Amino acid sequence: MTAELLEVSGLRTEFVTGGGVIRAVDGIDLKISRGETLGIVGESGCGKSITSLSIMQLLPKKIGRIAAGEIRFKGEDLVRKSARDIRRVRGNRMAMIFQEPMTSLNPVIRIGRQVAESARYHLKIGRKEAELLSIEMLRKVGISRPEQIVKQYPHELSGGMRQRVMIAMAMVCKPELLIADEPTTALDVTIQAQILDLMRELQQEEGTAILMITHDLGVVAEMCDRVVVMYAGQVVEETDVRTLFRSPQHPYTQGLLDSLPQLSEGRERLASIPGQVPNPLELPPGCRFAPRCPVKMRQCEESAPELLSTESGHQCRCFLRQMEKEAVGS
Repeated sequence: MTAELLEVSGLRTEFVTGGGVIRAVDGIDLKISRGETLGIVGESGCGKSITSLSIMQLLPKKIGRIAAGEIRFKGEDLVRKSARDIRRVRGNRMAMIFQEPMTSLNPVIRIGRQVAESARYHLKIGRKEAELLSIEMLRKVGISRPEQIVKQYPHELSGGMRQRVMIAMAMVCKPELLIADEPTTALDVTIQAQILDLMRELQQEEGTAILMITHDLGVVAEMCDRVVVMYAGQVVEETDVRTLFRSPQHPYTQGLLDSLPQLSEGRERLASIPGQVPNPLELPPGCRFAPRCPVKMRQCEESAPELLSTESGHQCRCFLRQMEKEAVGS
């Protein structure tokens, strides 16, 4: 059995549209070990959420497809499993917290039944036992009066409570991997901190690995062990979280970090990255970040750089860094 809990290799996810085929995820590799938190960061449209939906096998069937690559969970390739086998894994050994709980929860089904549904299916327990388990899980995620909450509907709860319900639903079967797609985006700062603390506590108790999808570098700094930076469907940098903040290598990563608010003298405006993520149907011929890059060279506009790794395992997709590495080596 592989030492990695999840290992994604050469994943390419495509969508068939009227304008052509969109390659939303283009050959990414990533690994997550047991008990580890891996963050995936980048702007909207970079492929973060599509990566998570690909892993969970939740792509829209009519237009979305995994065109190439492997998604190995505990050594077994999920891409080649049947829909029936995937249902046995999803929600049981592997679960997901979605970005907006109000659209993820069923508005006409009581909270208790929604939390219990996964447990009844995967754990093969009765209705009464599942109801007690629902109450226990809601109490575990910090919801007071869980005996009353199980009888309520999603619209009767606050945003923070709905997100706690989503976490309870995801954790009810004690999954080995939890995928969290922007779990705190719609919450205020105080509730956001509580949700992150809750996820950290549950991870420590159960040893769960977490794949954190976010655009918030503050969340990355607080929660993650390693970070993958994505841009236009590709991984452009990967390293441990401390190295990323202390010594970012890719110009895109540097731009993201420079855009963070800082309490420094002489800085009146927030820095920003000029331009926007390219249209996936009209990608640049060379480096995909070249049109926005402040240090681009002619080579960047003509050919695409590879993702190269240093001896320490720091990976970067940039010609400038490759030239620096070659200069040091010579």
